[in-house]
Amino acid sequence: MNFSEVHRILTYVAIFLGMFIEGELILIFAGILVRSGTIDFLDSVFIALAGVIIHDVLFWFIGMKLLQTEKKKFLFFNLEKIKSVLDKINKINYFHVFVSKFGFSINRFVLIASGYFKMPFKKLVKYTIPADFVWTVFFVSLGYMFAEGTAILKMDLKIFAVFVTIFLVVVIFVENWIQKIIKKQSKINNGF
Repeated sequence: MNFSEVHRILTYVAIFLGMFIEGELILIFAGILVRSGTIDFLDSVFIALAGVIIHDVLFWFIGMKLLQTEKKKFLFFNLEKIKSVLDKINKINYFHVFVSKFGFSINRFVLIASGYFKMPFKKLVKYTIPADFVWTVFFVSLGYMFAEGTAILKMDLKIFAVFVTIFLVVVIFVENWIQKIIKKQSKINNGF
């Protein structure tokens, strides 16, 4: 294998593993790399899709294990806190699983809750695969358009870092805003 092919393979491995950490940002970077011709669009989407599907099943499985365990901690979860929260949102339905994919960190929580409330695996797959596909294509395409619109591939590395930082700040701000709205709605629904 030549040097460029090794980098292409490592890029695809990073995309696959990135789906378990911070999928949106990784997919946007993948779109930027697609625009530069470094990687292929369809390969990126299918590799990311495989990672996202495995991610979803893993968090659903964690929810199933939470139901069965008698421990106070499971992996990085404090079970006493999580079980009470999951009991409060026991109205998780299949549509929530689809929509949560577009709600940043809410998705993992909904997947855990769906496992905790024994959502059948077939139903999980029926709703997560279409959501995963739309989500993956959307963010890779967004990165592709972002690179085109800003000519980011021709920019200085410092300017690129500033754009990435601004993007991360906006994502964190929007995610915190959504969480505050959900908490406020939860308090209203619980009569607080």
